[in-house]
Amino acid sequence: MNSTTARSDFGDWLSPMLVKELRQGVRSKIFMAAFYLTQALMILSVIFSLTSAGDGEYSGQTFGFLNGLFWFMIGVPLIFLMPLRGFGSLYGEIKAGTLELVFLTRLSALRIAAGKWTALMVQTLLLVAAVLPYVLLRYFLGGVDVAEDLQGLFFMVLASGMLTAATIALSPYESKILRALFSFGMIFGFLVLLVAMLSFMSARILMGHSGGSSMIGLSYLGAALFTPAFIFLCLEIAASRIAPPAENHALRKRLIGLYLLLAASLLIVLGADASATMGFAMLLLTVVVIDALAEPHLFVRSVHRPFLRFGAAGRFAALLLTPGWVSASWFLACLTVIGGVLLWLQGQTDDPNETLTHVAYLGWLLFPAAVIRLFAPGTKYFLGLYIAQQFFFAVLTLLVSLMASISREPMALWLSPLPPCSFLLASFDQVKSDQTTEFLVITGLVTAASLGILLARTITPLRDIRAALGQTARQDA
Repeated sequence: MNSTTARSDFGDWLSPMLVKELRQGVRSKIFMAAFYLTQALMILSVIFSLTSAGDGEYSGQTFGFLNGLFWFMIGVPLIFLMPLRGFGSLYGEIKAGTLELVFLTRLSALRIAAGKWTALMVQTLLLVAAVLPYVLLRYFLGGVDVAEDLQGLFFMVLASGMLTAATIALSPYESKILRALFSFGMIFGFLVLLVAMLSFMSARILMGHSGGSSMIGLSYLGAALFTPAFIFLCLEIAASRIAPPAENHALRKRLIGLYLLLAASLLIVLGADASATMGFAMLLLTVVVIDALAEPHLFVRSVHRPFLRFGAAGRFAALLLTPGWVSASWFLACLTVIGGVLLWLQGQTDDPNETLTHVAYLGWLLFPAAVIRLFAPGTKYFLGLYIAQQFFFAVLTLLVSLMASISREPMALWLSPLPPCSFLLASFDQVKSDQTTEFLVITGLVTAASLGILLARTITPLRDIRAALGQTARQDA
């Protein structure tokens, strides 16, 4: 006979990792604090709204302030507190030495990472469910569209899911500096996302014009195309950090990078804004590129053996889709060609400023990697050196821009041989129109040289791989 406890327990079809994380998560002090904090903030917001409505001072300015306060109070736990918990998900298992025990349950690395993310998102949805009564209460105060509020809440949940996946992807790293930098980035990103969300909801008035409904449809289509891909990419990155070397997670991560380019092109063909869509796709694609370039080179026969079954095509695919920065360099070369063709077909290469932005973006990613592979090819701290260079280039760009603003000398042009600086200047429209061609030529040459250096550094490792694969083929024969 089944007991009452057994009947009320989780079903056997649920992942053991999900069940374990849910049981521990809902009892944790952090979740309970976030839950109580959300309730207190919502009650405080409602009191402010009722007081203003009762005094007859519910003007447009007061409503705007209270509306912003309401969404800020929702955003703190959803976009900031709950995603931060992802930092300790896999790191806690590694530090406690329990990760090996989890692998004994025959769960794959991806299922472990997915279970961690799902458990955190279920807890986030519990907070959202607790907020829904206050969202409906705002309707009775007047001036509030419930459908608009639910739409904003939906996009906040998507943003929370993406940030949670990003923190889980970084959780296997033990570097406190990297965690601190990303925490600072999350605070900045939280403010940017909140402002963008409020601006999107404020533009509701303009949706009565022609094309408004189509823009909303494209927004949902973009969310459907990009959000699951980014979440799956982050979970794959987390899984690759804890998985044994015999598992090939690079295959799916790099295919996601190709998918992002094709999805952005599809949205542009359907009528989405080209600059915004490609900008968002490039932002997500940055994660793919940096992760690929940071992978250590490690030859594992079991990873290459499945590709050998397809002959020459399989060997070419192995050159692009196996783990390590060696294959990543050739994959990025192919991705550059594909991206250039797509931009040309979309007509985005007709504008010199747009072309400069895309060329400088590629150089922004490749130049620091080329410097590291050229002067410190055997380093174990690639990611730390890469981030340090990007930070240095950002500070250098800021200083030169400030000096250029008070000087008549074309000081900004001095940064054109540094693609990361060119990309920052082009992104913030700091490149003068009469200097665009010079920037494009110099930055393009340095970017091409950076890619050439990376490909040249792969010659020796590829020669060793070819010899090992020949020996493997003879053994299999």
